[in-house]
Amino acid sequence: MRRPSRSALIVSDSAPLRRYAAAALEAGGFICAESANGLQAMERFRQTRFSLYVIDLDMQPSDGLSMFAITLTGADDEPAPSIIGCTRSGGLPPGGPWPDQSIFSSLLPTPFRPQQLLEAAEAALEPADH
Repeated sequence: MRRPSRSALIVSDSAPLRRYAAAALEAGGFICAESANGLQAMERFRQTRFSLYVIDLDMQPSDGLSMFAITLTGADDEPAPSIIGCTRSGGLPPGGPWPDQSIFSSLLPTPFRPQQLLEAAEAALEPADH
């Protein structure tokens, strides 16, 4: 299943954060979808692959664990997707399911400026575009 080169799934239990992130990315030409939790995100992942995932790392741990599994899953003929993590602290929350921050293209503090997210998204996808 080929994924569009500028597609993003925004996963957060905060509807305002999802809308804010989607508006920022759509202004930069991304096609965005939203999920309110890890289970919804997994269902979307089964239907569509995205080139970028924006994940609210302050969601409940089970949702974070679901998203971690998604981000490590990839088709044999596709590169791993790019992941931008968002947290209130701008760093990895303690006790999360992620081994370290190396799986993330970037970690942004929430709230972030729209331009910050768009720049992080462009930087995350740059190697795939060249």
